[in-house]
Amino acid sequence: MVSFNRRNTAIGVLFALLVLSPYVLTTSNLDHSFNLVSIMELAAPTITGPTTYQFENGTIGRTIVYHASDPNPKNYTVTVDGHLLDSGIWDGDDITVFLVWLYRDGLVNTLPKVLTMVCKVYNQAGESASATTTITIILDETAPIIAQPANITYEVGSFGHVIRWNITESNPDTYNISRISNEPTNNSTVIEFGTWSGQNITIGVDGLNASRWYLYSLFVNDTFGRNATSYVNVTVLVDATFPTITSPGDISYEFGDEGYEILWHAYDSNPKNYSISAVILYNDTLYGNYSEFHTFIDKVEPNWTFSDPNGGNIIANVDGLFLGNYTITLTLFDDFGRMTNDSVNVTVYRDVRAPIITSSGDLSYEEGYSGYSINWTVEESNPKLFNLTLNGEVLNDGTWRGENFTLQVDHFRVGVYDYNMTYTDFFNHSAFSLIRVEVTPDAHPPIIAQVRSLQTYTTLTSNNLSVQAYVWDLNNIRSFEIQWGVGDPESEDFEFETKNMTQSEIVNIFTASLGEYTHGSVVWFKVIAQDNSSVHLLTDTGWIAVEIVPQASNRVPPLLYIAVVLFGSLSLLVLFVLYFRTKTR
Repeated sequence: MVSFNRRNTAIGVLFALLVLSPYVLTTSNLDHSFNLVSIMELAAPTITGPTTYQFENGTIGRTIVYHASDPNPKNYTVTVDGHLLDSGIWDGDDITVFLVWLYRDGLVNTLPKVLTMVCKVYNQAGESASATTTITIILDETAPIIAQPANITYEVGSFGHVIRWNITESNPDTYNISRISNEPTNNSTVIEFGTWSGQNITIGVDGLNASRWYLYSLFVNDTFGRNATSYVNVTVLVDATFPTITSPGDISYEFGDEGYEILWHAYDSNPKNYSISAVILYNDTLYGNYSEFHTFIDKVEPNWTFSDPNGGNIIANVDGLFLGNYTITLTLFDDFGRMTNDSVNVTVYRDVRAPIITSSGDLSYEEGYSGYSINWTVEESNPKLFNLTLNGEVLNDGTWRGENFTLQVDHFRVGVYDYNMTYTDFFNHSAFSLIRVEVTPDAHPPIIAQVRSLQTYTTLTSNNLSVQAYVWDLNNIRSFEIQWGVGDPESEDFEFETKNMTQSEIVNIFTASLGEYTHGSVVWFKVIAQDNSSVHLLTDTGWIAVEIVPQASNRVPPLLYIAVVLFGSLSLLVLFVLYFRTKTR
């Protein structure tokens, strides 16, 4: 059995070890404070919808929309007289309820029927809101309602004619379309019949015979035996009309210009063919660059058709004509030999203009910047040559085919650059445009930022010192150095060392090692960057002081250290007293 004095000794040792342990001596964050957290209560969801809604039994496509909102939506439910009709995840948008679900769930068993629908929404906090709608379903006692179409009259051969019946009915059943006419045979016939789902009904009436009338009838029936009928009369006339054609205005343009055409819009119920011909009133086949020009070529189209019931466009291109005057005539024929024509006068006049130049204008930028260009846009019907000079010397020249010209002027050295662009047409008319580009000296010195001194443990009494900095310049860095020393930089006796900083693996981050210094030393340093521009701008951070301090981790506050030592000493004293008192027994 362990003796009493030995037990007391063990307890005292354990207590002293606990008090003097490194864990206690390095305790940190003793000044941690707690701040009150303000909690904002969220507002409950909002929802609105119709208070009453009535529809005829069997009506298709009816819906009720509830407008609901909440910043943190969760889910929703829709009940009818306590029966769950719909539910699901709610994303904060409107909720649409399809009333056909009432029939799906067997909730409409008698008529009239009054139901109470409740749409309820919930948010993430468990709060909710609801909207209630009283729904009344009444008996279908109305026959189908047909919107009466107008009677139709058209000329034989025309197309695109239809009868469209717009119908309203909640419980559609069947339909049929029949026709009677004054045709010698087959003057009564059923066109269509079958099951009717309630949609509108359309039927084409093209291709009927001339000098005849036709009476179309539509009969629709609902599931309760109620019905409705509509009649539309269609009359087909003989083709007694000449082809119709628009009359475009006369055209006049400069020799060599492009993009000109004559556009006629033509129609006939029975089109057959057309021709386009030119009468040369005067032309000069030797004017200008005549090898690329021509006299208008006649055109014949033996099968004139169009896909639009209102007719089609007929186009004659009149680019590339010789100098002169022309009359262009379009002649139309239909299947019955009727003819219509229209003429347009075209005048091609001499090129008396020099090229018209539009330039981007002068510009100026600071050296090193990019994204600059100059351009010339030219209007000319008969282009031939161009010549571009820079400060009086030819930069580029050659054949010009009318294209515009763009020149990049990035990264130029400081100076003034005068560009002269001259354009000449086939008739030796010339025009020129001057653009000056001025590149000014760099006005922005290098950027030095994020300057940091880094100390690393070397010995118990000294540290290694290094400096890190970010440096950047639009014109790149020519040199980047650091100066440092110990003492007063304001003193005439202050001596410093100089070295270039080296770039690290990270772009634009530079470092330099300044050596080993004893604790308590004050090292002064500054970094100097010079850019690579024409004026070699400098940036100097000025002298920065850094004190060399021991690299201890978690320094113990002095008062805490004193308290722990005193408490530990008292514990040892208690231990010794217990030990000697038990020893004398």
